Amino acid sequence: MHKYAVEFKGTRDGLTIYCLEDAAFDNILADLAERLQERSAFFGEASVRVDVGRRELSEEEKEALVEVITKYSRLRITEIQSGGKRPPAVRATRRQSDREELKLDGFQEGRCLVIKRTLRSGQYIRFPGTVVVMGDVNPGAEIVADGDIFIFGTLRGIAHAGVSGDRNACVVALRLAPTQLRIADVISRAPDNVSLPDTPEYAYVNDARIIIAAITAR
Repeated sequence: MHKYAVEFKGTRDGLTIYCLEDAAFDNILADLAERLQERSAFFGEASVRVDVGRRELSEEEKEALVEVITKYSRLRITEIQSGGKRPPAVRATRRQSDREELKLDGFQEGRCLVIKRTLRSGQYIRFPGTVVVMGDVNPGAEIVADGDIFIFGTLRGIAHAGVSGDRNACVVALRLAPTQLRIADVISRAPDNVSLPDTPEYAYVNDARIIIAAITAR
């Protein structure tokens, strides 16, 4: 099984690319190039921060990272965070009370299920982690996940992220037109008679209601 050298995490402030600390730098560059080519249309011109963990990068290595990102995507690099720039590690005693901060910093990665097909009516997915669908979710299909839900297609069925009560979870799709959308205990649905969006969107909870925002360069 192929082991990735980089991980992507979407936040409300943009995108963060995490470079695994046990991966060779050449493998990071190769994996980053391959996955950016696959996802460039989805990411668009979003802002991106690169987190290389505790490793210290030379100027040449930083330039190589920038070159790969600018060559294979339209992402706007805001920061390359490494070594001495990394904030102090969070103590285990804070993990329960500071869940949102931990998620934004990548501590709540969890398990991931990747489904490489369209989900048809009557199909039901329940997974204790993040679910990624490489296709559409048709009306009558349902996804229930403890973590986030990412759909590289159109969501027309039911999506329930953060089912165990995590309001920091989100639902992302190339086109959001769900029959019903739920994050933790907050429920919403798409408005009637509205055309499908032209840009990818993500849904998250703010002030006890679900907000849908476009993924754009701004």
